[in-house]
Amino acid sequence: MISTATAGGTVINYSDHFTITGMTGTFSTNVKTGLASLSGTAGPDTVNDVSSGDTASAAVSGDVFTVPYYLQTGLIKYAPMQPIPPTKITAKSQSMLNPTSAFTIATTWMKQPSVTLTVTESQTFSASSIENTAAAASQPTGDMAKFLARWKD
Repeated sequence: MISTATAGGTVINYSDHFTITGMTGTFSTNVKTGLASLSGTAGPDTVNDVSSGDTASAAVSGDVFTVPYYLQTGLIKYAPMQPIPPTKITAKSQSMLNPTSAFTIATTWMKQPSVTLTVTESQTFSASSIENTAAAASQPTGDMAKFLARWKD
């Protein structure tokens, strides 16, 4: 389980090894070799990478969010905040914000994922609102009032 601290950083807790009995099947040579190298039931040690607040890792620099996601390497990737929708629609056709990701359909077991965490940029905008002081529209009169009155039952 990976827990993310508000001060920055993560704590990774691993479970102990366990045994399942009554199962049938076979394992590959690599799995058998890996199982033979285990001793005891204790899982890996907890990885505590929480910032103490006095290091630079407590706050993530805005520069890392400018590198396109597909060009980033390492265990942690950084995603920019989604743009805020405009108040008016001006586009006449759709366009992609980022290029599509390359992918391969898995036909065999794939290697372990190399990304452990994706950090999204903090919200960078604020909104304010005011009371609408315009008077409410009046109720319909005449024929429209009679028409709408039909639906009151």
